[in-house]
Amino acid sequence: MDKYPKTDSEFEALFELAYKRKIGASQLHGLQKQVSVDKMKAIQDSRTFQKKGFENASAKTSLKTRLFLGTTAGGRKVYFNVNFKRTGITCSSTMDLSEIGKNLDSFQFDQDGGRAKNYEGELPKRRLGKSNLTKIDLAYLLAFQHICEFKKVGHVGNTPSRELTRELMYLVKPAVESDNERSSYYGITWMSVLEAWELPYATDYHNFKRYFNSLVNTELKEMEQVSVEQLKREEKAS
Repeated sequence: MDKYPKTDSEFEALFELAYKRKIGASQLHGLQKQVSVDKMKAIQDSRTFQKKGFENASAKTSLKTRLFLGTTAGGRKVYFNVNFKRTGITCSSTMDLSEIGKNLDSFQFDQDGGRAKNYEGELPKRRLGKSNLTKIDLAYLLAFQHICEFKKVGHVGNTPSRELTRELMYLVKPAVESDNERSSYYGITWMSVLEAWELPYATDYHNFKRYFNSLVNTELKEMEQVSVEQLKREEKAS
């Protein structure tokens, strides 16, 4: 569409399309019309973007993501992989995360800018800022991995719930592709995935959160215990 409608009738038609209500163009002066058109164009662009994201998410049978966690003392890079499907979520890593938890002192968490995430076959993208990955994130990932494997909570039958999918995507999903309209990932957000895949709402959300938090706390306590035992060995040896 033109940046600014040429006639009052065009402006009124555009306003009704954007806001689902009528307005008389004579009620606004020139500058107000310009501001209104800019807002209406942004609304239309957002709707088009959301529609395309829904279409692209609908076409996907799975979404495979990868999060770079950091590097071991030996220089081995560690990634956490998630395969999201309508029928289940599979988590894996290039190294046992429990082993990393036992060797935190020698593990170098990725701190080079924002967290490096990517879809399978795509280059990693980083957001501005710092990744701030810590042992807490490690505990979160271990908890999610456990829940997705055993499906005791966070699922409706064997189907992952919207809440489980959303909260795991917060951690591992790459930034929304908004530049390349030809990309099959263009416009895909966690919301478009939940809607397009028609994932069910959790019927046990509070149990899911309690169980998740208990898993996280257990992992953190085990990491702390390993750290204390390591310190005792070092003190004894000195």
